[in-house]
Amino acid sequence: MKPVQEMQISVAICERNGKILLIQRKDLKNKQWDKRWEFPGGKIEPFEKPEDTVIREVFEETGLSVLHTTFFLLHQHDWDLEEKILRVHLHCFHCYVGQGDVILEPEKAYSSVWTTFAEVVHYEILSANKDILNYFITCNAIEHGSNSVNEL
Repeated sequence: MKPVQEMQISVAICERNGKILLIQRKDLKNKQWDKRWEFPGGKIEPFEKPEDTVIREVFEETGLSVLHTTFFLLHQHDWDLEEKILRVHLHCFHCYVGQGDVILEPEKAYSSVWTTFAEVVHYEILSANKDILNYFITCNAIEHGSNSVNEL
């Protein structure tokens, strides 16, 4: 049986002008994560609030300022790695971000894209992020009285 490592992470569905931001992860050590698309985010530091983490991480990973955040989900996801199970507790936020170009950390990301909710299905998104996105879209559809994602 593999050991389990637990980690607290904050992630952001960053929205601007009706589109959301995806980052193409660069991870040469782990092929299951390399070149997959994900939301900005990162580890919650000791004594840091999840909302403070998401604001810090969005700025560090993209150069964008968060204007408003709304917490919407705590999601657990297990990654079955070669040497361990990585259990991540994802604190998920919907963030509106300010204007400006996305400035990526070249050692951590290949590229970024602003996409609509309808177009996001064309990207190979990390499975944990896919779960978060599906929950977010479903909740928005219910909140806005929509029967399908295409109506958002």
